[in-house]
Amino acid sequence: MKKSNTMQSDKPLTIGNRILLCAHQFFPFFSAGTEVLTLSTAQALRAQGHEVEIVTAKLDNIESLKRSAYVYKDFTVHQFDIPYIPGKFSSTSIVDEYHNASIYQPFKDLLEQFKPDLVHFFHLKNLTTTALNACFDKKIPTVYTPTDYWINCRSCQLVKPWGAAECTGPSLLAGNCLKHVAINHKRGATKTLLKVTPQLVFSSLILAASTLTNTRLKKLSSPLVDLSKRKEVIKDALSKVDKILPPTFFIENLLLQMGLEKSRIYRLRYGIQPPLIHPKEPETATPATTLPTIGFIGTLTEHKGCHIFMQAIKLLPQVDANFVVYGNKQQYPDYFNKLESIIQEDKRIRFMGTFPHEHIGNILSSLDALVIPSTWRENAPLVLLNALACGTPVIASDVTGITEYLGKDDNVALFEPGNARQLAQRIESRLALVNDPAHNQGQGRMASESLDAYVNVLSGVYAELIKSS
Repeated sequence: MKKSNTMQSDKPLTIGNRILLCAHQFFPFFSAGTEVLTLSTAQALRAQGHEVEIVTAKLDNIESLKRSAYVYKDFTVHQFDIPYIPGKFSSTSIVDEYHNASIYQPFKDLLEQFKPDLVHFFHLKNLTTTALNACFDKKIPTVYTPTDYWINCRSCQLVKPWGAAECTGPSLLAGNCLKHVAINHKRGATKTLLKVTPQLVFSSLILAASTLTNTRLKKLSSPLVDLSKRKEVIKDALSKVDKILPPTFFIENLLLQMGLEKSRIYRLRYGIQPPLIHPKEPETATPATTLPTIGFIGTLTEHKGCHIFMQAIKLLPQVDANFVVYGNKQQYPDYFNKLESIIQEDKRIRFMGTFPHEHIGNILSSLDALVIPSTWRENAPLVLLNALACGTPVIASDVTGITEYLGKDDNVALFEPGNARQLAQRIESRLALVNDPAHNQGQGRMASESLDAYVNVLSGVYAELIKSS
């Protein structure tokens, strides 16, 4: 297994620094991987003696930006409520996605209030490059950990919604990005037509329409220009960030392909707190059963691929097993409706809701296998790292953000992304081994650095940047 080129520092750690951690969304409203990483990092930094506060954002149907604060796990969380109208599509809304000017002054006011020694961004969506600019103007050192592909993709996943699974990023003039936006905002026959329209034809129509007046396509020409500017605006902001810490080779290469200085980039694997297994509690434990249990843990949204898991189960009508899904059913109701339409009252499948992250050891220990059926490239998902640490067998999509973190002895079966039939075969094979003691869960191992080691590296980075500033 290859080691990452993590940055080590021999300098003594500076205790008592004021650190501001930023994420695009946060607990208790959201609880995906970025939120877990931000919170666990905050807790480890506090344990080292640093003063830590958190900044997040929340899109809301309001007229003007609002700033508020609340307390979560004894951390002060500053929240920016950002005006957002679902389904609204305009040039202004496109620009606000990556450079929202209205955030600048309130974020600068927060910096003046908290006076951080350093600001660490775990995601730039919602807060946008404007928050970075406020830090630059205040001459505060900045660190950025890209937890997905927002730097190249407004939807963060680099996945095309019209057939091809993977996207390489914006094409010439970002016509493919505009097509993606248009597909997301249209329904019925129009949406179907957009999906089958060749990319070159679509971009040519939009460019031609920019010379006309009073046409529906004319309305798309301005957003096309703003989408085409997105990459340069983001590159300009990232070129001023003091240290960027990508967790995978793929994101490291994306940053280098953007033309960013290699000296600013250090690949740093995520660290996790070793999962603890507590005495089982009724609300966190899977109901006692003699049947094997296969599970999914994650966000119930398209790119996480729970629908592939459901399709695979339906291909196994003869299998007598429990299939459990942990995720928020209300977060994306349209997607959950899609899952229900696949299930069709299959009594073997149960939706268990969400659980506090500290119970993940219990949940994983209750599973005979964890399925990670992602349809995107993934980016070192924390649920994988926890499963490996627990010794829980894993059945996962064969994508770069997963395979990079695997060792030769890990109990992981891979399948082609989106291939429900192949996933069904992997599930059958795993179930055949459940009663074989030689293949039961082992002691697990740390697939990445421990959380303490991860934060020690961060503290070393912080100390160098703060001293230099």
